[in-house]
Amino acid sequence: MQKPSLGWQSWSPPFPKWHGFPRWDYSPIKISRKISSPTSKKLFPPIKYWCSWYAYGWDINDQKINKTLAVIKKSQLPLTHILIDDGWTTWGDWHTPDLLRFADFIGLIKKIKSNGLQAGLWFAPFLGNSKSQLFAKHPDWFIQHHGRYLQGLKTLPIWEWFLPQQYLLNLELPIVKKYLTDFVDLAITEWGVTLLKLDFLYAPYFDPRHKSDHAPHNQVSWLLQYIKQNYPQVTIIACGAPFAPSINIADIVRVSKDTALPPNIPSFLNRFFYNHRVKMLINKLQSPNLPKNLLIDPDVRIFKLDSTLTQSIWKIVPEDVLGIGDNLCKLSEITLNNIKLWLSH
Repeated sequence: MQKPSLGWQSWSPPFPKWHGFPRWDYSPIKISRKISSPTSKKLFPPIKYWCSWYAYGWDINDQKINKTLAVIKKSQLPLTHILIDDGWTTWGDWHTPDLLRFADFIGLIKKIKSNGLQAGLWFAPFLGNSKSQLFAKHPDWFIQHHGRYLQGLKTLPIWEWFLPQQYLLNLELPIVKKYLTDFVDLAITEWGVTLLKLDFLYAPYFDPRHKSDHAPHNQVSWLLQYIKQNYPQVTIIACGAPFAPSINIADIVRVSKDTALPPNIPSFLNRFFYNHRVKMLINKLQSPNLPKNLLIDPDVRIFKLDSTLTQSIWKIVPEDVLGIGDNLCKLSEITLNNIKLWLSH
């Protein structure tokens, strides 16, 4: 029987598919370096977080985060972090939160901390939206190939034409690297963020100038090392992340696809994806090359979508990193108590 595999990056399926799609599941270049387990990495205490993505998708603002914070406090959920996911700004404009959604971003983070929690923030470091201020001001910071900017989201070639255009930054330019490190400095030292979720880290591997994994490996590890060397107290979650350059630097590495789709997807379809992907997660957790001394992020449990099958599966997921993806403001007291019990076990 074929043994489940981690694949080349965190969204790869546990067993190869004949069609090879979506493209992010499969490396466009040969990955030559073996995954080595960290031997002396300091492990962080277990993390239990609420993630805004599955509750609200892109439609987040300070009011929704504040209401969630109030529910967490009232229900005494034993969470350690609130993770503000995609939607807090336009991709690429990392230095500037969307002021229409977040009038006082620093104040929101301070309020999270005053309630005994830490603030986490999502960003996709290697990509920028075609409608971003960054692209408008610095189109020369982005890679062109045959006269076209490179779409960094990889699914099916035709679908990529209709997806939001998230262009690939040129990490060979020192000014681009400084732009990213300046954001890291800003988020940590001025905003007070203590957890960073770095997403779509596979993107540099799809730069057609790369004929081997050497350059993209170095680009991923460069950013992770910058954060870890300058801010060892900050927790890093690597998501959409090739394992080889991430596993020895990031504090937490995702080992699965998103367990569900954004909340605007019809419930029956989301439930189907949730069941399928939670089962896929368990297969990946059984991979023989899963490092034993690494905190892994299995993504989030969504109690609203749970079935008898997924309830039993989540009971055997390692407890190092537990995430909740429900819209807590719409849950019954009974469900909130079930969440509390799960987080406390």
